[in-house]
Amino acid sequence: MDNLFPCDGRELTFEVINRANLNALLNANDVSEYLKISADGLMARCDAFSFESVRCTFCVNSGIWFYEATVMTSGVMQIGWATKDSKFMNHEGYGIGDDEFSISYDGCRQLIWFNASSVPHQHPPWRAGDVLGCLLDLDSMRVVFYLNGDPLPPSNHLFKNARTGFFAAASFMSFQQAMFNFGREPFKYPPPDISFKTFNESGDLDETDKLILPKQIRLLQLHSLSLREDSCSLCFDGLADTQLLPCLHTGFCERCSYQLINCPLCRSDIKERQIISTGERNSASSPT
Repeated sequence: MDNLFPCDGRELTFEVINRANLNALLNANDVSEYLKISADGLMARCDAFSFESVRCTFCVNSGIWFYEATVMTSGVMQIGWATKDSKFMNHEGYGIGDDEFSISYDGCRQLIWFNASSVPHQHPPWRAGDVLGCLLDLDSMRVVFYLNGDPLPPSNHLFKNARTGFFAAASFMSFQQAMFNFGREPFKYPPPDISFKTFNESGDLDETDKLILPKQIRLLQLHSLSLREDSCSLCFDGLADTQLLPCLHTGFCERCSYQLINCPLCRSDIKERQIISTGERNSASSPT
């Protein structure tokens, strides 16, 4: 509510929230533009007419991992797993499960999404209050989704194109909301007979990384900052340390570069991205 109804003199939630033992949350710096995230980083809501997405703060490369999402509304959400290569294209309607680097569960339309294609699942439509469990087993290369403890057959679609760098992730259509548990609280429906790890027990966040400010405060802070000469030309926040290949254009941070399909300068297809050093940034010249 701090984003919608700012009131002079009222104590803001981020000032009083309990952040003890909070080591993994939805990443306020890795989110599409209109998604609202709660002050504790564990709840997300979309109030826009676009398909808004977010990844969590913790990345995994091996082992077995589990988290839960309680759906607060019963509409279209795609909740599951993504990598840093996944693209948030909110205005085009592409979210988690709509590229080859992510997979998601859709309890409203009763579908599993991968690579912008879907297959039906046998769970009933989810209702407000239902709990979706998401298991990522990198030892056996499988993903299992549970609705209120009831598992679907394992899927291996995700591993056709991705093997490392996985995040919990979700996308939300208009007026949809969910609450996430990355292990800070006991799970309601933990998978039986499976030894798994949680993001919260393995994550390690600085206090500044746990701080999620209301939008109006973040905007004021951005306006008060002077831009660095080496700032990303898209977000003006990250370091412009990434070069696009094969066109060799620079001026973008790594995060923004993965939101692009074509180079914004020459419109050529992006095949690869590479981090360049300070000296290379200073000497880089854009090809004509």
